[in-house]
Amino acid sequence: MTIRLKPHQKIHIQSSSDIYRVLQPILLRISKLNRDREHFWLMHLDASQRVRCVELLGLGTQRTVLIDPMDVYHRAIVRRASSIVVIHNHPSGNVKPSHADKIATEKLMQASRFANVRMLDHLIISEHEYYSFLDRGDLGRMAANMHESRIDHDTRMKREWPRINANGSFVNAWA
Repeated sequence: MTIRLKPHQKIHIQSSSDIYRVLQPILLRISKLNRDREHFWLMHLDASQRVRCVELLGLGTQRTVLIDPMDVYHRAIVRRASSIVVIHNHPSGNVKPSHADKIATEKLMQASRFANVRMLDHLIISEHEYYSFLDRGDLGRMAANMHESRIDHDTRMKREWPRINANGSFVNAWA
């Protein structure tokens, strides 16, 4: 479901506070009955990081909302977004990311490389505050870990993958 934005909400995003300034009124517009459930929004940005639109992609329970990277990047590609921001709320008001939030963020970052749509940030919001993975350095650490694990994987594959020499025998067989 696409959220109707007023012209003053289609701003140039320069920081996480800009994102929160757009999303907080949307969260507050939700009825009290649904505010006790997690919502997952996708903010589409153009090449100059101006908000094109915001979509509600998921409505969950009090403690979780399903996030499927394929759905996220499918919507971003269909909308021709240059970059995205993912946002979800914590109805409890505690914006500290859970282990599941961190894993979902890592998966979304990995998928962004293949979709060629840059994920700028992941915000967890409440009625009065927010948590930015980018501001806290979590996105940078995750990207570094992804890079290191890729290097380790490539090195291990070069070292462990059996090779065949010119005679047709294995050079570095596992057995």
